[in-house]
Amino acid sequence: MRGLRPGLSAAAAIAIGGAVLVAAPGAMAAPDEDGIVINEVNYDDAHTGEVDAVEFYNPGASPVDISGWSLHDDKDRPGEADIPEGTVVGSGEYFVMLGDEQDFPFGLGKGDSVVLKNAAGAVVDRLDYENTAPIAVWARCPDGTGDWAHAAELTLGGPNDCEQPEPEPVDAELVLNEIDSGPSDWIEFVNPGDEALDLAGYEVRDNSDDHRWRFPDGASIAAGEHLVVDAKAEGLFLDGAEWKPGTFESAIGIGSGDSIRVYDPSGELVQEHSWTEHANIDGDEAAATLGRCPDTTGPFALAFATPGEANECVAPAVAINEIESNGDTNDWVEVINTGGTAVDISGWTVMDDDPIGHANDTTPLPEGTVLEPGALFVFDENAEFAFGLGSGDTATLRDAAGQTVDEHTWNGHGNGSLQRCPDGTGEFADVEVSTKGRPNACGNPVVLNEIESSDASDGEDWIELANPASEPLDVSGLVIKDDDDAHAYELPEGTSIEVGGYLVLTEAEFGFGLGGSDSVRIYEGGALVESAEWEGHAAETWGRCPDLTGEFAVTAEPTPGAANSCPGIPGVEPWPGADEVAVVDEEPMFLEDSSGLDFHEGALWAVDNGTGTIWKLDAERDGSVAFAEGWEDGKRVRFQSDDPTSAGPDAEGITLAGDGTAYLAVERDNSDKGTNFNAILGVDSEQPGPDIVADREWDLTDSLPAVSANMGIEAVEWVSNDVLEGVLIDERTGEAFDPADYPGAVSDGVFFVALEDNGHVYAYVLGEDGSAEQIADIDPRIGGAMGLDYDEALGVLWVESDDGYDGRLAQVSFVQPTVAQAAAVEVQPGVEVVHVDRPASMPNVNNEGFATSPTDYCVDGQRPAWWFEDGVTSGALRTAPLECTPVDDGSADDTADGGQDGDDTAAADGGEDAQGAVEGGQDADGSADAGADGSADAGAEGTGDAAAADGATAGGSDSGAAAQGTADGAASDGEDGSTEAGDLARTGADGITWVIIAGVVLVVLGALLFFLRRRSGKE
Repeated sequence: MRGLRPGLSAAAAIAIGGAVLVAAPGAMAAPDEDGIVINEVNYDDAHTGEVDAVEFYNPGASPVDISGWSLHDDKDRPGEADIPEGTVVGSGEYFVMLGDEQDFPFGLGKGDSVVLKNAAGAVVDRLDYENTAPIAVWARCPDGTGDWAHAAELTLGGPNDCEQPEPEPVDAELVLNEIDSGPSDWIEFVNPGDEALDLAGYEVRDNSDDHRWRFPDGASIAAGEHLVVDAKAEGLFLDGAEWKPGTFESAIGIGSGDSIRVYDPSGELVQEHSWTEHANIDGDEAAATLGRCPDTTGPFALAFATPGEANECVAPAVAINEIESNGDTNDWVEVINTGGTAVDISGWTVMDDDPIGHANDTTPLPEGTVLEPGALFVFDENAEFAFGLGSGDTATLRDAAGQTVDEHTWNGHGNGSLQRCPDGTGEFADVEVSTKGRPNACGNPVVLNEIESSDASDGEDWIELANPASEPLDVSGLVIKDDDDAHAYELPEGTSIEVGGYLVLTEAEFGFGLGGSDSVRIYEGGALVESAEWEGHAAETWGRCPDLTGEFAVTAEPTPGAANSCPGIPGVEPWPGADEVAVVDEEPMFLEDSSGLDFHEGALWAVDNGTGTIWKLDAERDGSVAFAEGWEDGKRVRFQSDDPTSAGPDAEGITLAGDGTAYLAVERDNSDKGTNFNAILGVDSEQPGPDIVADREWDLTDSLPAVSANMGIEAVEWVSNDVLEGVLIDERTGEAFDPADYPGAVSDGVFFVALEDNGHVYAYVLGEDGSAEQIADIDPRIGGAMGLDYDEALGVLWVESDDGYDGRLAQVSFVQPTVAQAAAVEVQPGVEVVHVDRPASMPNVNNEGFATSPTDYCVDGQRPAWWFEDGVTSGALRTAPLECTPVDDGSADDTADGGQDGDDTAAADGGEDAQGAVEGGQDADGSADAGADGSADAGAEGTGDAAAADGATAGGSDSGAAAQGTADGAASDGEDGSTEAGDLARTGADGITWVIIAGVVLVVLGALLFFLRRRSGKE
């Protein structure tokens, strides 16, 4: 809590929560809502040594009750900084709120917004500021009514001080400002300093050290003056070894490809600029020069000729050409040079519709970045900018001086990308197929996908076309050419390619052969829509790698009419299950930021990344779920350092270890969303809610590649040491993984995390001491990895991608080849990968969680798998069947989940036999209790232990599932003999009841017999 600042002894400081109300003398009148303003903002403690702070001021004549009002930054999150009841600001009073988790939990950025809202949520006042204040303090001067200005000092709780010190004097300097190389030769200098500069001894050279001209003695340039040196300017020129009087043209003629270099009197090079051709505007050289843009300070660019005046710059012929904003892993903005000359785009940036909040989230292009005529350049999220592009947003292209070059605004994501048609000059259109770094698909989106120019068995040359669209593609009328325009073949009317299909055209059809150095071009109505060229025949074929989207490369083998086979890229298999996708949560069950999933002992676990809330759900064999008892509202996980008002972890993934401990994958702190923080939190989920605090934390940030804030780890999955020991290659030791190398490790397993940025999966051993040892780095070749799940039934680690990679999954196998062996690729020693398409009817959405059920959920050869979509409040959880084989321990006809087979063997979870014991109830002689219907006991609730014949106990299942065996040992709980999860064992309950009754009867009979014997004895 802040105390009264020195010099304010006449005021009283009233603490309200962590805030400070500084009161001036005066009586309180009835509260009034008029007049409260934001008055002072401190946004960077590095300058003042104070925490972020916001001061409000009441310039009105009446007090104002601000109870229930709230403070916000540019994220505008509700409930983070509410002002307590009973807070009244009197006339002329200041009210101060402090950051650093005191009065508001968020930090104020170097370019941000400060918003004050009343209790009804209406904006009372707002400040949008940039990072230009010298001491990072903005203030109204005078208080309450003045304009915003840079503060001279921080004066929280007192009158603002905006008096700025006298600006530092600017030294005189000779700046080369404008160059005309044709038809007349002249150069212009400017002096940005406050005083005149003596030019005696300053020298100009072109690209030859033999061509030298100096200013004469007595020459000077006044402060702020634009001085022109033309061809007739008098000075000194070097003639051999002697300086002689002469004009500028005596020494220098400025060429079409030349340089101007400026040296100071000491001979040091102080200014220079080079170019490759005369400047021209639409071919007019006389109208054009090369000038600094903006004048004096900017880099050289095309300008209109303005000798002796400030430069007038020509907007560069660079346009935004394509925009990808629809939630793929990386948004991007593509630009094109539509002019006839190269454009230096060094220092250029891309901005969205929040230039204040994202002022520090752009990376200028490096020096020397040049865009040739007709060339394309792509600004990538997480490379050139660190924000996402929204469904309604603006992309602004800025030059090195921050001037707008081009801009486009849209409302709603496109189905594919927004593209100019034609490239560079046309209007924007929503085109289904994005063409990042390639000419826009303004015409037919057909893909030239594979080329055979030299068949190994002397067969025909052929080309393969593919359909990337979501509907059949008509390719009638397209014209195919090689590098000779005389070789042309037009596809006949009615030719089409099915969705996801391929069309192979042979040499017999198109009528010409393809050479060792040749090309294939595809035209529509005279416009080129696709092309490829090569030097030399491929050992196999030339094909796009990856299929449809990649650049041309040599394939592993020819695949006419099928997906390309690319070296090192796993093949793609269809989803191994029925195409029966169902929405689980038709009515809202979760929050809006759904992320990770995991299945553990009959329960599906879910996590929300916006709040760090986790849920436990009872899962059924048909894929439906219901909240476990007491979990309807979930439990919010907090960092160890958090208090209840903190925003909490951005928890992207969840896994449960074999010991039942929950672990969360975190990519940042929601209180500091601009900073990446990759971590794993260990949580005892049995703690009472609504908030539970992490028991342990492991910081992985420094051990992973540096990424932007929102491109960190998206998932975590625990895998038992029993699975990985002796199989997974430990990259630390170079040997097979041995748990004994890691004493003190937690949970007897390895933790895999998925990094969204590069799509890699990293394996860690976590220590009780907080250490985290990375033992493997696996590239599943899937792009952006979003979800993980270890499938015990298949022995594979599933890796899930989102809609940016078509929702494709990867199966990573450590122990044995994956089910689809033919398509598997060994991506590194001991690791095989195969890719799997999502179910055909699964929409391509932003899924961030994936989980599979174990074999004991197998019904009719299918078991459920689940997907979790981010960004929706209902329809987030989907399920689809996955093929499976029911547990078979040699007596499959006599055994079902916890049921009893004919030789007194009960099937335990996962198919393991528990000899002589049935979970839930077993007689001392090893026989199974049977109820009136002849079914075997399976326990009532799965939470207790079952007594075994030898006196040992067998732990019950926590899933609440119960299996019943018929009197002869066959499974029975429905017409198909399957067992329903969540169904209490009727015979178990009945057996207990009968045991109690029998016990009571025996006690009564025993007492009666004892009484009769006593009586008989007395008689």
